[in-house]
Amino acid sequence: MPVIWPSNLKDLDLECDSKPLQRSLGLSWDVNTDNFLFQLSSENKPITRRGILSTINSLYDPLGFLAPVIIQGKLLLRKIVSETVDWDQPLSDETAAEWKSWRDTLIAIETLRIPRTYVPYLSKTATKELHVFSDASEKAIAAVAYLRTTDSSGEPNIGFILGKAKVAPTSGHTIPRLELSAAVLAVEITQTIVDNLDLHIDTVKFYTDSKVVLGYISNETRRFFIYVANRVEKLRKFSSPKSMELCTN
Repeated sequence: MPVIWPSNLKDLDLECDSKPLQRSLGLSWDVNTDNFLFQLSSENKPITRRGILSTINSLYDPLGFLAPVIIQGKLLLRKIVSETVDWDQPLSDETAAEWKSWRDTLIAIETLRIPRTYVPYLSKTATKELHVFSDASEKAIAAVAYLRTTDSSGEPNIGFILGKAKVAPTSGHTIPRLELSAAVLAVEITQTIVDNLDLHIDTVKFYTDSKVVLGYISNETRRFFIYVANRVEKLRKFSSPKSMELCTN
């Protein structure tokens, strides 16, 4: 990711002056440390369906740094919706306690510091590999991509690029189908990365812990139901059996 210095920094003495926080990709950027950080609203929202939705929507995270945290809030919101709670009706004591516990985890987010650069000295790398992992449960599906580079001496470096998580449908989907949807999500974020990242990627590898998904993409003879067939077609269009590996841990 190239550095574009904001115009209001041009008159600073970069050796002596403290650089102010800037905005990059919608995130706060600490120019002094070259890290992304999160500044959350301190406003106490009411413990209602409307207040919870407002809190979740206030977490702007386009690159998926906070996906594991935000998805927990979305799952709690879905639980509230399933209980047919009105928008401004106070939550039950049990649900309110769950919400307060999740909200308390947001405090720790403000101490999070994420390097802006994927890996040190990106211009000096000899190889660039994209490694994309997917997984699913009854509650959610997710995918995350990392860039692995090596320099001329073979020293490796690994950096987070993009992550995404989605709430799983409430019914009608087996774990194998959800794993398949997660693999499709991995392909989708890979497309986004390849289309927008100004880098030549030497190798792209996909990882899943589902043997069923590997079976789907490798099977050239069986005719699948429409749901599976459409997703298998998308996987085959942007990946291949050779590019997808079983990840057991």
